Amino acid sequence: MRDSAHLRPVVIWLLTGCVMIALMVVIGGITRLTGSGLSITEWDPIMGALPPMDDAAWQAAFAKYKLIPEYQLVNSHMQLADFKEIFFWEWAHRNWGRLMGIVFIVPFLFFWRTGFLKGWLMKRTLWIMVGGGVVASLGWFMVLSGLVDQRDANGQLLVSVSHYRLAIHLCAAFTVFCMVLWTVFDIRSGRRGIQADGSTAGLWSRALLVLLSVQIIWGAFTAGLDAGHGYNTWPLMDGTFLPENATALDSHWLNFTARKDGVQFMHRNLAWLVAAGFIVFAWRFRGVEHLPWKLLIVAVLMQFTLGVVTILTQVHLAMGILHQFGALLLLSALLMALHVTGRSTPA
Repeated sequence: MRDSAHLRPVVIWLLTGCVMIALMVVIGGITRLTGSGLSITEWDPIMGALPPMDDAAWQAAFAKYKLIPEYQLVNSHMQLADFKEIFFWEWAHRNWGRLMGIVFIVPFLFFWRTGFLKGWLMKRTLWIMVGGGVVASLGWFMVLSGLVDQRDANGQLLVSVSHYRLAIHLCAAFTVFCMVLWTVFDIRSGRRGIQADGSTAGLWSRALLVLLSVQIIWGAFTAGLDAGHGYNTWPLMDGTFLPENATALDSHWLNFTARKDGVQFMHRNLAWLVAAGFIVFAWRFRGVEHLPWKLLIVAVLMQFTLGVVTILTQVHLAMGILHQFGALLLLSALLMALHVTGRSTPA
C-alpha cells in the first residue's frame, strides 16, 4: 500500500464523491419538496438520460403521468407546461446519479489498474461501488411505491411514495457518504474501526450516532408524509405539547410512524435530545485530542435552528433544503468524532 501522500489523488477522488453525494441529497430534497419525484414513471438507465426531444415525446410522457394516482387526485389541473417544470427536477436527480456513477467508476478502474487500490482500500472502494448501485436501485424501489394505489394508516389513498421506502433510500445514501468520508479519514489519519477505543468519549459518540440515525429516519418520515406542514408553531404544536390527533389510532407504532401529527411530534422532540446530547458531549470531551468539539456545537445549533425556521415558514423550499443539508453536515462532524475515538486498526 502506498503511503497517504501518494494516495492524494485517491483522496481528491473520494472527496469529490462526498461533494457529489451532498449535492445529490440537495437535488433530491428539491425534487421531493416540489412534488417532482413521480413525473418520470419509467426507469431507463441508458436512453432515460435524454429528456423528451419533441412535442410528441412530451405528450407521451405526460400521458403516462396521467395514469398514476398523484395526477388523478392532486394534479389533474396540470397542463403540459406545468408537467415540464416538475419533470425537470426528477430528470436532473436521475442524471446527477448517472454522472456520479461515471465519477465513481471510471477513476476506480484507473486507480485499480495503476496500483493505487490494494488490500483494505481495494475492498473498501469495492463496497462503495456496490453501495452506490444499491442506493440507485432503492431509488427506483421508492418511486415504484408512488406509481400504484397504496393507503395510509387511516385507509386513505396515498398520492406519493412510501415514506418508509423514502427513509430507506435516504439512509442508504447517507451510509455510502459515511463510507466514503471514513475512507478519507483512514487514508489521512490512519485506519480506525467503528468500534470504540474503550474511552468514555468513544462510547458517547457511538450512542450519539444511534440517536442521530433515529432522528434522520424520522426526518425522512416527516418529508415523505409532508408532515412538516401540519403544525407551524414553535415550541408547542398549536398550543399543545402532544396534539390529540397524534394518538388517534389504537396502534402507538402507527401513531408515531405513519400519522403526520405523531411523526412531526417525534421529529420535533428528538431534536431536543440530539441538540442536548451533542452539546454535552462536545463540552465534556473538548480536551480529547483532535475532537472537533466546536464544529459539533456549531453544526447541531445550526441544524436545530434550521429545523425551527423550516416549521415556522411552513417548509419553505430553501429552508427545507438547508435543513436536509444540515443533517449531512452534522453527520460529518460526528463521523470525525467517531474516527478520533475509534479503535486503531493494525496496518
